[in-house]
Amino acid sequence: MPSEVARHYARVLLDTVAATGDGEDLEALAGGLQEFAASLERSPELLTTLTSPAIPRGRRAAVAKAVADRILPDSDLGRFVALMVSRERSDHLAETAAAFRAALDEHRGIVEAEVVSARQLDERDRASLRTALASAFAGTPRLHFREDPELLGGFVIRIGNRIYDASVNRQLSRFEEKYGV
Repeated sequence: MPSEVARHYARVLLDTVAATGDGEDLEALAGGLQEFAASLERSPELLTTLTSPAIPRGRRAAVAKAVADRILPDSDLGRFVALMVSRERSDHLAETAAAFRAALDEHRGIVEAEVVSARQLDERDRASLRTALASAFAGTPRLHFREDPELLGGFVIRIGNRIYDASVNRQLSRFEEKYGV
């Protein structure tokens, strides 16, 4: 779960870019921010450079901007990461990428959902679930599917902190609770 600092910076970036309407591709920006975060994971030296108090803040910000400009030239990405570094928020850069993706999805009305089923669902069943969830949540569902043979049948849907359990296991548990079997 991203920190409050990461969510704040992500929201500011989204609001600023969306408000200017200068044609900045929000999806490309989200991808660039995720790639920048991946660069920090692949290169601990880069993260050390961006967080080192021994290196002047301006130089650290310039390094961050240079790396970001390689990832996504002519965009707000370089200016944004340089701003975070100059404000001593380098340690929040990776989680800001996740927070920005979440804020962008919310802005677009996209709902993340995990669907767990006993067997792999065919495309007709997947489309049916997408349609049902789209109408239930007034948004576009982004579904992630996985199988769990222990379910016996049916499915479980997780959206945020909500769980919708339509599994055979749950029905058997209800029967057991009701009839004491």
